[in-house]
Amino acid sequence: MDNSIKLPVAALGVAVFFCFLTIGSLVARTSGGGAGGEGALAAKGATLYTQLGCQGCHSVKGEQGTGPALNNAYYRTVKLDNGQTVPGDDTYIRTAILQPDAQIVEGYQPGVMSSAVSGILPRLNSGDTTDALLAYLKSISSASGAGGASPSVSGSATPGGTPRPAATPTR
Repeated sequence: MDNSIKLPVAALGVAVFFCFLTIGSLVARTSGGGAGGEGALAAKGATLYTQLGCQGCHSVKGEQGTGPALNNAYYRTVKLDNGQTVPGDDTYIRTAILQPDAQIVEGYQPGVMSSAVSGILPRLNSGDTTDALLAYLKSISSASGAGGASPSVSGSATPGGTPRPAATPTR
């Protein structure tokens, strides 16, 4: 092959390589990968967690409050008051936020969270608010945190080891 052909072939190879890089970058950005997309949605969810008052009942650091801690809300099994168990996934958590009395966690009372969210339901149902909260909860959950010994959602112990009764829904 003479040099007059080698240069265009090499240039074409470099151009194709950069096209793949550019297209891959665009796909990652538009599909939620990379620094945008899901990360931005989770950041919005973190802000909404505070703005909507979720921290008033739910911790994201593992402490039990009026409601259960939300770290590792995903990836754990939730035992309901009817004896059924359900996975902590998008379907369950979305329902727990939007229809809190649809499935009551064992040891918790119906009506507590539904009355707490009644004033913000229009906002939860608008735009990507609930999707942002789900993305945030997923971002603070760890698949390794679920294992066979998932955190109890029906009560906990106080720092002194005394059992604390559960009094509110797990949502």
